[in-house]
Amino acid sequence: MPKLSRRDRSRLLVVVAALLWSTSGLYAKAPWFDDWPMETRGVALTFWRAVFAALTVLPFVRRPQFRIAMVPMSMAFVAMTYSFLVAMVNGSVTTTIWLQYVGPAWVAFAGLLGIGDRPRRSDWVMVGLSLVGIVFIIGMESRVTHESLVTGPVGLALFSGLMYAVVMVSLRRLRGVDVAWLGLVNHVVSIVCLAPLVIGKAPLPHGGQWIALFCLGAVQLAIPYMIFAWAVREVESNEASLITLLEPVAVPVWTFLAWRNYATYRFPEWWTLVGAACITAGFVWRYGLVRRKSVETVPFNKDAP
Repeated sequence: MPKLSRRDRSRLLVVVAALLWSTSGLYAKAPWFDDWPMETRGVALTFWRAVFAALTVLPFVRRPQFRIAMVPMSMAFVAMTYSFLVAMVNGSVTTTIWLQYVGPAWVAFAGLLGIGDRPRRSDWVMVGLSLVGIVFIIGMESRVTHESLVTGPVGLALFSGLMYAVVMVSLRRLRGVDVAWLGLVNHVVSIVCLAPLVIGKAPLPHGGQWIALFCLGAVQLAIPYMIFAWAVREVESNEASLITLLEPVAVPVWTFLAWRNYATYRFPEWWTLVGAACITAGFVWRYGLVRRKSVETVPFNKDAP
């Protein structure tokens, strides 16, 4: 078996991060938080997740420093996590996670504008199929549910995808900065921004909720974030964003396995599965067929990145 290159190891780390991120649906739909009002449940989960994530990364901070790219990164991170969890709590976890993954398209467009990495030709097949799937999901959601495409779960999920792209590009520009420090900055800014919406306005956690919130902050967010931020230094931002499409594949699986016997569980709608299939097809094209062709046609070089 040939030894994995540094870049391939980084790709595997992105896969690990995506699988840990995919546990979000377990917490968003968990019956443990049924005594929290729906109006504040999403923002409360986002706030407490940031608190425990900050405590997790704090011991790993080594080289604090400030760079201007941290400003858009941290603000986009707050908007991304807030809109994502609110959409997931109030809507379908499957629809939310797949719509967030319009992020790769935004990353590719940013590359065309000279922001971040310039996309390869093969990326556009992935982006095109992703957009087909996303447009199909949006069209069916608006036709069947009649929810607002701006303020409803669908709009929040799309906005989260845009902010996700901003975070991706910002991390790429901050490759020389301590990963744990970047994570701490994002989480602390989240705490500061969300505290006025939670303190005194949402119920305090109690009992086993504290354990669940710790796992949500540490295992689902902080640890995979540090893994991803380290790996993206070796993997181009548009490629990394496409690899993380493993996350939406796994989200409904974990949610089904955990909560399928509860009355509040809702199986993904058929149009979400069709849209997800389009996005997955693009993923397979980009990282299955295209990558395999390049391996077959390019001579093996043990010193290649």
